[in-house]
Amino acid sequence: MKEKATELFKKGDIQAAIDKFGECIELDELNVHYNAVIYFNMALGLAKQKKNEESLKCLNKAVNLNPKYGKAFVKRGEIN
Repeated sequence: MKEKATELFKKGDIQAAIDKFGECIELDELNVHYNAVIYFNMALGLAKQKKNEESLKCLNKAVNLNPKYGKAFVKRGEIN
């Protein structure tokens, strides 16, 4: 499912990709490292849509799930 979401993102169908990434989180809510990546990907899509507040919420979730997730910290800094 993540691959499908990534494919949609690359094609420019950002909202569909965000929705599909959201479905990925529901698959295994306890897989924190995987879900951190999913939240990061959702944040990228939301940032592309200029939805910075929502993007920051996803990045905060990513960092809370994986406190060593450097890419999420960097992206959060860029948006702030």
